[in-house]
Amino acid sequence: MVSLVRWFKVLFALPFLLGLTACFEKLPMTTVHVVTDWGHDINRVYLITTIITSIVFVAVAVPFCYALWRFREKPGDNRFPEQIKGNHKLEILWTLIPVVLLIFIFLPSLEVIMKRSEAPPKESLVIEAIGHQWWWEFRYPDLNIVTANEMVVPEDTPILVKLKSADVIHSFWIPRWGGKMDNLPGITNQLFYTTPKLVNPEGDYYQGHCVELCGLSHARMRYEAKVVSKERFDRWTEVAMQPPVVATTLEKKGSDLFMGKTCFTCHAIAGTNAQGLIGPDLTNFGNRRTLAAGTLPNDRAGLHHWLRDSVDSPPDYQKVKPGSLMVFAPNFELTEDDIKALTAYLQHSTAKTY
Repeated sequence: MVSLVRWFKVLFALPFLLGLTACFEKLPMTTVHVVTDWGHDINRVYLITTIITSIVFVAVAVPFCYALWRFREKPGDNRFPEQIKGNHKLEILWTLIPVVLLIFIFLPSLEVIMKRSEAPPKESLVIEAIGHQWWWEFRYPDLNIVTANEMVVPEDTPILVKLKSADVIHSFWIPRWGGKMDNLPGITNQLFYTTPKLVNPEGDYYQGHCVELCGLSHARMRYEAKVVSKERFDRWTEVAMQPPVVATTLEKKGSDLFMGKTCFTCHAIAGTNAQGLIGPDLTNFGNRRTLAAGTLPNDRAGLHHWLRDSVDSPPDYQKVKPGSLMVFAPNFELTEDDIKALTAYLQHSTAKTY
């Protein structure tokens, strides 16, 4: 009867475990369902390590629990436990066993490390990922393209990501792509990927995050890697740095406000007089899914919330991203009509079709 109950428990647990695994697949920061060769290599090492440590755990825990039960103190048993000396053969054996197990972990780990040390292909797409407090800048030096908080890449293509920092130590990590590496001030590190194949024809989004505590809004320093087809990436490179198209009176008002409210001193928009270097480049702002480095959705409500939060007076301001330099922008008092105009300009005029 007891065995039957145990089997029922196992059967009921399996659907739960399968459902939990399915949930992992939908999590944007999962490391279980990886999509690159590097991610699969890392998970293979994790699997080997997990199997070995599980065997060690069982090999130690089962005899230990048995000893606790077998040699427990019994009522009326007042004998002093028998004292035994060490067994040199056993001591040598349980010293050698961990050494052998560590070798089985070390060798596949070394293989992955050596594989990552190989030089990337010469035709790799070069991208500079520059960490700022608290947003990400992406530069394509060979294509003369600059964007922020969204790294657009073609599918199934070797890319070389050069990691830099504009201020403090940051760390670049896309969990479903594999390992991470620090962005160090004054030093350029490199990560090499072969981008995953496209699943959704409209583009696949993979969430990244800074994983080095870098200041007040470190937790609000996300970005997205957008994978598109090679044909669509070529079209994106053609239109990425085109100037905004002002089509309505409201967008024209927003453009004038952008220049008149000194937004242009911090932000850059290609094809305009806005060539600021302090804040994120807004040339492609209308094409992004999020704003404020992944903190808010890039829609009318999200941008209104961000602009209002950035210009309100204490204690109502900077609840979205504490420490943002937007609060120090001069001449930045905005009415509700101003925010509507800026929203129209940034979300529509800067959107490119590709």
